[in-house]
Amino acid sequence: MVLGLNTVCDVYFAGAIDLLCDAWSLTPDVAGATWMAAGGSAPEFFTSMVGATIAQNDVGFGTIVGSAVFNVLFVIGLCGYVAKGNIELTWWPLFRDCTYYICSLGVLASFTYNQTITAWEAVILFLLYVGYVCFMFINRPLNIWAYEKTGTPMNKELREYIEEMSKAKAAKVEPQQVGQVGGPEEESPAKAASGSFSAATDEPDRPEPAKDNYIKEDRVVPKDETEEPAGDKLDQEPQDVEKAEPPAAAEEAEAAEDDDDDDDDDEPEDFMIMPEGTLDRILWGLSLPVYAPLYFTLPWPSKGSKLFMLTFGLSLLWIGGFAFLLVWWTDIVTTVVGIPTIVSSVTFLAAATSIPDAVSSMAVARKGQADMAVSSSIGSNIFDILVGLPVPWLLKCAIEANNPEFKGVTIQSPYLMFYTCLLLGMVFGTVISIKLCGWKLQKALGGCMAVLYFVFIITTVVVELSRPTWLMTNPPLT
Repeated sequence: MVLGLNTVCDVYFAGAIDLLCDAWSLTPDVAGATWMAAGGSAPEFFTSMVGATIAQNDVGFGTIVGSAVFNVLFVIGLCGYVAKGNIELTWWPLFRDCTYYICSLGVLASFTYNQTITAWEAVILFLLYVGYVCFMFINRPLNIWAYEKTGTPMNKELREYIEEMSKAKAAKVEPQQVGQVGGPEEESPAKAASGSFSAATDEPDRPEPAKDNYIKEDRVVPKDETEEPAGDKLDQEPQDVEKAEPPAAAEEAEAAEDDDDDDDDDEPEDFMIMPEGTLDRILWGLSLPVYAPLYFTLPWPSKGSKLFMLTFGLSLLWIGGFAFLLVWWTDIVTTVVGIPTIVSSVTFLAAATSIPDAVSSMAVARKGQADMAVSSSIGSNIFDILVGLPVPWLLKCAIEANNPEFKGVTIQSPYLMFYTCLLLGMVFGTVISIKLCGWKLQKALGGCMAVLYFVFIITTVVVELSRPTWLMTNPPLT
């Protein structure tokens, strides 16, 4: 089951996410916080569905609580360990996702205080996730506004977005306003630059000069540098335009070409090809019963494939199937051993169902996409709380709609507030650890996250086995 989850997530699911981001022009942090998070949380979602409707126990709630801590601490720690070098993290995605996550935890705590969830409370939780997805549509403008207010340097994606918006605005300039640069009326440098762009677009048969000839490093070129008429500039050869680019722009162009080369090298490896070496061939032969069904039922996520959405959807089905079997077998083992359901779900099941999150986050961390890896981990928790819990609860309420004795879905664990406070503490611990590591995804951060995770595991097991009444949300009256 672990091999199946690993293969589906690392090859098909992560590959489909890459193609989806390219096709829809999504920034890595937004893709990680929405699509990647939702797909990686599929096992927890199916586990919660089984727990609420079939098993009728806290296996879903416990798994999601444990998975939340696993994603925030252990997965981010693994990403720091496997990352190549020290990868810079930006503060906006972490601030955005952690803020929404903390607010979601607060709403969940207020609804579950009486250990009962009604249908309208589940609807509100789900609508919060709809709001989170809608918020992502205005992420770029808000990100730019936040960076401008705080003086934070903008990354490559944001600079490209600003350039695209500038070109779109320049294209809307009226014809009579074209060619007024250096005219009798005084104009601001920004308007002069806009006029230059519009003049350049008036000649359809001539190459359009690069924008960096007029705007260099987010500043407008002084007027004396643009005194040459637009027509003369257009008469220049393309080589001259290229020479006019500043060193920073040239470096960015070279970096973009290198990124394209890296993307070509990131094609998924065909696991159906027999490897070299006796031991590798034996392991490959033992893995064929898992590899073959995946290979013949999932479209291969190669560059340029138009079936990436089909690959994404079928990957979710395979992830859900593998997760269901994993949960089922783990539940049998823990029942035989005599471990409480909440303990097994917070520890074993949480780690098992979080394998897709761990594998997919590590895959993008190896590629240097630190923001996408972190956003995926925290975004998975938001999905778990606002979709993985309320949707099964809504289904349970619908099933029991004709039962007059049904008052809502009962949460059996008496330590809801304790777990909520513990989750909040772990979120703050994560932010503090990232701050202490200089906002870099590195091995030192991985060590901090691992320590915090094992503190959570030990605390949870001790509390559930000793069951202190002073930590209960609603302690029994004595």
